[in-house]
Amino acid sequence: MNRSVFFFMLYLSLTLLISPAVFASGEHHEDEHQHTEAEPAKGPHGGRLLTQDDFAVEVTIYETEVEPEFRLYLYQNGEPVKTTAATLQVRLQRLGEAAELIQFSPELDYWLGDTVVREPHSFAVQIDVSYKGKNYQWQYDAFEGRTTLSARSVEKAGIELEQTRPGQIHTQLHLFGVVAPVPEQQVQVGAAYAGIVQDIAVKVGDKVVKGQRLASVQNPNSLKNYAIFAPLSGEVTASYVSVGSKVSEQPLLEISDFSSVYVEMSAFPSDTEQLKLGQQFLVQDLHGHQATTSQISYIAPQMTGGHIARARGVLANPDGHWRPGMHVKADVTVATVDVPLVIKKSALQLWNEKTVIFIKVGDVFEIRMPEIGRSDDTQVEVLSGVPLGVEYATTHSFILKADVMKSGASHDH
Repeated sequence: MNRSVFFFMLYLSLTLLISPAVFASGEHHEDEHQHTEAEPAKGPHGGRLLTQDDFAVEVTIYETEVEPEFRLYLYQNGEPVKTTAATLQVRLQRLGEAAELIQFSPELDYWLGDTVVREPHSFAVQIDVSYKGKNYQWQYDAFEGRTTLSARSVEKAGIELEQTRPGQIHTQLHLFGVVAPVPEQQVQVGAAYAGIVQDIAVKVGDKVVKGQRLASVQNPNSLKNYAIFAPLSGEVTASYVSVGSKVSEQPLLEISDFSSVYVEMSAFPSDTEQLKLGQQFLVQDLHGHQATTSQISYIAPQMTGGHIARARGVLANPDGHWRPGMHVKADVTVATVDVPLVIKKSALQLWNEKTVIFIKVGDVFEIRMPEIGRSDDTQVEVLSGVPLGVEYATTHSFILKADVMKSGASHDH
């Protein structure tokens, strides 16, 4: 017998000796765990079958080509009960919401609930039936899209929470623009008389204050020097002459006050129709380092050759961040509407091809399926499907989605 065959036979023998213990301690317990929760009994129509004495009710949620509705089937001694002389009521208790009562009336061979069963179909259920002088009651939990996390786990996962609340939806135009100097705050300084430049006391880039001496020019007739002073505070942005230059009417220096600047925005015709004087806008540099707000103070009455209209606002610029020539983004708010309930877009997840959020009550998170209305860049209006004032996950809700999917939450009717 060669060595490889010998070692294979030895390995096989050891495996046969060890495996029963492994199976007994591992797989057997796993099977036990999988079967600790018995599946609810099913009725002839595939619904949950609840029995008490000789009476039974089958609970179904029917949603084929109709909005989801409860249909209850009654049985006695295993036979369908065909009667209108019964009273049925279902009480649904959803997470974080008031109880919902559903009344029933007979239709064909079932009893039909009077309310659409909105999704998710996750609730504690109580069913009350009165028939032939007897009262029957059942209670059970039918949860889906639900998971439980401790406060420590929520913090560790970086899940942030907010309350659903009333808010505003801001319709915005996203425009590009460029920072420009305010013409009235730029001055070209010249000599009052023709002469020869004797000295220049400042250079480009220097800050000056109103009344500061800038240069001196000699009158060739009187040979007297006279000083030139700054007419405003600002920065020297250009120098046109040097010492010894002969000057008459040309400027010597340019001084610009950039403590406030223009932002010139470019708008297409469809955008221009929505622009109005006084509208607020947010300006950001293209690197996202700084932002500020302003309002539209001017809309050009004419289009440029490229069919672009100019809109303008004034930016305060005390620290000089907004430099002329800088390209910026501008978000102009063209409409604002108050809505009863808003949520953040960052909360939205896709679940079974439907948009959901996760609400939180205590340590329990559960999906809700909001009916969404208007939206802006950061928020959406909720028309229905989410209660007001409940906490919901605004960030990292994908962790909750993954946890629910891992737990195998089902859509059991």
